[in-house]
Amino acid sequence: NTGDYAVYGGHVYTDKAPGTSFVGVPAYAAFRALARLPVVERLLQRASRSSAFQATLREGGTGLLEEKVRFAAALYFVTFFSITLPSALLGALLYLFLGHILPSPGLRWLLVLAYGLGTIAWPYSTVFYGHQLAAVLLFAAFYLAWRVRRGTLKPRALWAVGALLGLTVLVEFPALPAAALLTLYAALRPAPLRRAPLRPAPLLPAPLLPAPLRPAPLLRVILPALPFALLLGYYNAACFGSPFTSSYRYLANFPEISGYGFLGFGPPKWEAFWGITFSPYRGLFYLSPFLLLALPGFWAWAKEWEWRAEAVLAGAFVGVQFLLISCWYDWRGGFAIGPRNLLLVLPYLVVAVGFFLRRWSGRTWGRLAFGGLVALSFAMTGVAATAGQLFPSITIANPWTEYWWPRFVAGDITRNLGMAVGLPGLWSLLPLPVVVGGGSLLARRWR
Repeated sequence: NTGDYAVYGGHVYTDKAPGTSFVGVPAYAAFRALARLPVVERLLQRASRSSAFQATLREGGTGLLEEKVRFAAALYFVTFFSITLPSALLGALLYLFLGHILPSPGLRWLLVLAYGLGTIAWPYSTVFYGHQLAAVLLFAAFYLAWRVRRGTLKPRALWAVGALLGLTVLVEFPALPAAALLTLYAALRPAPLRRAPLRPAPLLPAPLLPAPLRPAPLLRVILPALPFALLLGYYNAACFGSPFTSSYRYLANFPEISGYGFLGFGPPKWEAFWGITFSPYRGLFYLSPFLLLALPGFWAWAKEWEWRAEAVLAGAFVGVQFLLISCWYDWRGGFAIGPRNLLLVLPYLVVAVGFFLRRWSGRTWGRLAFGGLVALSFAMTGVAATAGQLFPSITIANPWTEYWWPRFVAGDITRNLGMAVGLPGLWSLLPLPVVVGGGSLLARRWR
């Protein structure tokens, strides 16, 4: 329904990496079984008569036909279990990881909430795209590999790291460089922690550098990733005639992408770099200004010896991804909210903000900078994530002022579960602060 598809041999396929589709199959099978139940059929019929939903329809369209409601419900169900729920679990995993950086549970909670509701992770956690799922898988692999290196998990956990990395690339092909970097990180012996010397240091101290690659950990990461590579080869052979071909070769509507450079990649462009960073068009820091604190945060991260390897790895993740998207023909991302291709590295920017807080949250200016920028990010991203029924067109130069804000003030709110219980327009967003506030109070009581 977006025009992004490939045509080969008289058949139509997704032109994206197939991993997200594979992940969605169990949820879709469950939905098909549940949809046959009389109670579910009655719920779908009731939803098709909802006045709150009818207010979101395009004038002159075909209305809430039952088959369209069923399709939308299936897509919602599959998206919830394949994308939304894993994304929420990433918030919990990020909170656990930040516990080793920030002693304050309140700061960790606010920083995770800033990631979930103050960045484009919010809107992309509610659509059936692979970017956010790949971010979940990559960070889970990073977290496990970090624990193995710290000695809090046994080395056999690297088998899970390899499987997660294999699935990450199957879900999102541009994650391959990050997966390769994480494989090297997992296979390198960690440098010993720096401690205060008990006696005068020798004249020529041995350098505290990582040892060479260790074959056993490297194999533990690579071997479980191979089945996913074989699955991709089988899929390509079955769909496109060769295990080494790509769906991008057979794009139905955008042949200029496959004809540009190498598989759509060419030399880096300044327009693209500006566009995905600070521009009102697709700028990451325009919609989420609190992420600017990641810049001094990376410096503070790298200054800490025991965290330096992770700082270098995260910095490499971010730098490579920014460079990669700056070289991509379609860096705009079509109809999009912000730079969707940067979703993969957002968790590491958030961790860098955690190191900013670790170093400067005790100072008044640090707290004010963080609080003010987070509040602004909530407002910018919240309006973008909830206004209108479509992602803005590629032709709109400033989507926030020209598209989202006019629709938001007019009460044109994207379809959501609040509307399923009859709440219209802006009132349909009421369950969100209720759930967030109630969940926060429960968490404080449990703690």
